[in-house]
Amino acid sequence: MTALRKMTGVAALLTAGVLAAACGNSTTEAGRGTLAVQLTDAAFPTDSVLRVDVYVVRVDARMADTDSAAAAKGATDDSANTGGWTTITRPNQIVNLLAYQNGAYLPLGNANVAAGNYAGFRLVIDPSKSSLTLKNGAVLTSTSTPNVSFPSGSRSGIKIVFLSPVPVAANDTATVLVDFMVADSFVMRGSSISQNGLLFKPLIKGTVRP
Repeated sequence: MTALRKMTGVAALLTAGVLAAACGNSTTEAGRGTLAVQLTDAAFPTDSVLRVDVYVVRVDARMADTDSAAAAKGATDDSANTGGWTTITRPNQIVNLLAYQNGAYLPLGNANVAAGNYAGFRLVIDPSKSSLTLKNGAVLTSTSTPNVSFPSGSRSGIKIVFLSPVPVAANDTATVLVDFMVADSFVMRGSSISQNGLLFKPLIKGTVRP
């Protein structure tokens, strides 16, 4: 097994708190709330990778369920509420996923949202501004040789997989933990990263914290 496959996931912490009290039914309450996003990473051992830099464009959520195709569709469109999505934050910055380990996290931002059950989440990245740096100094990008082969040359919407919808209730706070499974998101081509590069097949999982 390669050192890259020993990577643990990178985690993003999304906090959903409802600020406005309102009346409603048991599944969806009227009112507004706040979704705040923080990013963190669990440490992983590797003897070849120095940095994993991902350009985070934004984090979106919606009440309707989503699949990978729906998460990718419209990822390049910055208009509000496209496909029912609500943008929680627009960091528009490069994040070295390996810099946020051992309990450290990066706040990405927040947004006021309607109370309800959120079944769809996605992370939008810009592969053209993302890269992976090896300890020998080589920087792998979408255009380098060898390279990191991303699913598209521009922005990509990556589905965050939850087992059930995340409820955001009036006058309450819901916290979800989102793990960017780095070990499962980069696949070696051939027998050497430095010679053959990598394929990027992103996998992100989310759970609701107690």
